[in-house]
Amino acid sequence: MQTEVAKLHLNTANLGTTISQIGIRNTTNTEYTFFVDLRLVLGETMFQKYEAFKVYFGFVNPSSGSTANIDTIFVNGINLIQASYQGKEAGFNTAVDIYSQTVQMNDSFSVGGKNANTQEFVMIKPDNAKVSLTISILRDDAAVPTLSQGVFFLTFAPFQKDKIYKNPFNYLYQNELANFTLTTQILSAGATNAFGTMNSTFTTFTFTNVNMRRIIGTLWDKFDKFNLVCLTVGVGQTATAMSGAQRLLWFQIEGLQFINCIGTTTTSSYSQGIGYTPVFRYATASTSEGDCMDNPSSILSFRKPESENVDLAFQMFTANGGGAALNSQMNGFSLTFAVVGIKE
Repeated sequence: MQTEVAKLHLNTANLGTTISQIGIRNTTNTEYTFFVDLRLVLGETMFQKYEAFKVYFGFVNPSSGSTANIDTIFVNGINLIQASYQGKEAGFNTAVDIYSQTVQMNDSFSVGGKNANTQEFVMIKPDNAKVSLTISILRDDAAVPTLSQGVFFLTFAPFQKDKIYKNPFNYLYQNELANFTLTTQILSAGATNAFGTMNSTFTTFTFTNVNMRRIIGTLWDKFDKFNLVCLTVGVGQTATAMSGAQRLLWFQIEGLQFINCIGTTTTSSYSQGIGYTPVFRYATASTSEGDCMDNPSSILSFRKPESENVDLAFQMFTANGGGAALNSQMNGFSLTFAVVGIKE
């Protein structure tokens, strides 16, 4: 938990069937290739310091198809070791996850928002930082389905082969930390008040003048970098009926100096410095929901802000459409975070 991490958010809605600067997908949405610079993803410091990294995969996909089948997700291009599939050479077309083609709410996520199939791998740093990361989705009966576009979340943590490795995601409560909660109850729908601003659908909101020094407390003077850990997301009741795909949601976060955090934004570029929460699930219309986050996607590394006061902005996205902004009418949200110092 005191380890700096790197995040890579791959939104397949930004890929077309013709090649672009960031990649290409096929017409059935069963294979995606992203052109990724790992030096940017990992940051210059981690890229130079470590030779190997732990890699965690998260995935959501709106189900498509009427035939009950299990699909296997393969990854190629990033030197995954100690992993093989049906006798193939380790590191080549590594099977990283499975999902049901017909069960929408089980696409790698179980009830409670926890990633049911988060897989942990070791990646040897490639000789060339610029890689072609190919993700293939194959059905076990060898048929070629036509799928909806999915969204991939990758987390990287340094791996030191000469030490007994402790998973940084399992040691939260053994570290000094600070907790805080942000709730939209203090904001006004479709208006601006003394605490911030929010749109009328509760899907985009900003908390203004949040004093991070006061939140972090004594940790502020001890560390220059921190991990922001999303612990819970509470969703208020609303009468809006949402499809299964729409109910897989996450927030994009801006306002802190997030480091080693890269994501697709357009068909021609990657964004840097934008964070996001783990995927959480809104159950049904007129039902409130709360998810607890303990998977790798819950951690974001950031630098100590130059100013104590920051504006924290949140925008909601959905798995529907390969990762589109959600504009449906929602209700209040409550987000709980922990802050942990990073040891250099």
